[in-house]
Amino acid sequence: MTPIPEVQPLPRAHRRIVFLLSLLVFALAVPLFVFYAIGYRFDFSGEVSNIKSVGGIYVTASVRDVEMFVDEKPVRDMRMFQNAAYIQNLEAGIHRVHTQAPGVQTWVKDLPVFPRIVTEVASFNMPVVPQIRLITEYETASGESVLFESASSTPLAFASTTNTFFFASSSATTTFEQNPEWVYVETLFASSTEEKRQLQAWKRQQEASRFRFSTDTAPLLASSTATTTKTRNNLTLFEQDGEVYARWEGKEEDIPYYFCIKYESASSTALWYGQHIYDSFVTSYGSSTNFRNALHLSDRLCRDTIRIDRLWQSVQSFDFVPGTQDLVLMQLQDGVYVVEIDDRSWQNTQLLYPGDYLQVVVDGGQIFIKDGPYYMEVFTTLQQ
Repeated sequence: MTPIPEVQPLPRAHRRIVFLLSLLVFALAVPLFVFYAIGYRFDFSGEVSNIKSVGGIYVTASVRDVEMFVDEKPVRDMRMFQNAAYIQNLEAGIHRVHTQAPGVQTWVKDLPVFPRIVTEVASFNMPVVPQIRLITEYETASGESVLFESASSTPLAFASTTNTFFFASSSATTTFEQNPEWVYVETLFASSTEEKRQLQAWKRQQEASRFRFSTDTAPLLASSTATTTKTRNNLTLFEQDGEVYARWEGKEEDIPYYFCIKYESASSTALWYGQHIYDSFVTSYGSSTNFRNALHLSDRLCRDTIRIDRLWQSVQSFDFVPGTQDLVLMQLQDGVYVVEIDDRSWQNTQLLYPGDYLQVVVDGGQIFIKDGPYYMEVFTTLQQ
């Protein structure tokens, strides 16, 4: 019978040596891991090896299969389900981030990176060709949208439509079914027109009050529905003297990252974020070397209000882009735009739908536009 081998335990002296060696490796490794985790790296690229401090950028995107670039170099480690990427080991300084994909507009922003700090940013990419769904008054029995015009003069040819059409040569409607959605959307625009009329009356009263004598009575508001504010999750959009602003009204510790900057001086702020950022602090808190009345969070200096870029045009209407809190839907004189609230370096502005004399209504998660006689839903993403 073959004897069963037995493994003898290590001698006590050997076990003590193994324990001491393991303890030594642990004591040496922990500082190195901590050293790496807080953003320090060994730099062997130069003639003399030294230690450098690095930071990172965390980028989220609104479009699937988007390509990300940092300093014109593609980002490879995209997170599949979050449409995001964490770019690390970036040296301190200004870095350019941009996102692009076929069929959508390119988003670009220059951002400062600081040692041992992760800079956050969210990109967005609206379709190059407007994506629309026409809402007609009548439909065929099979659900096709009915247009009482010639097929050779296809309406809104500059846009991509998602529905199919039946072009009727006669204006007779007895053979078609009325579209209940058209009735609903028409009601939305009717109520929106009345609200705008009341708002304009209220604005005229406000303008007149600036020039009235002290003995005059104060003007009455047109209606409680005549409001120029939109609020979503403690963030409020409001209009003042023709400008649109975003103001944070929630807890200080929950303020969105783009309201805050790393502040050292006026010159460094202008260099890192743009002169307009420093000017916004001066406007809010007065000229100062440290803005004592501003919100200080750790090593960040925060505002509570950001002005939205209107491209030097008059604002017809505004709202939040459905499903977002960081993007503003702006109806300007030549079209409907999407503008990011984040104004570090600049605010990216992308055209969603061109045209003048438009009417825009946001209803729940949908954007409806009336362009002449046409009602339509406009999408912020590419439609198949």
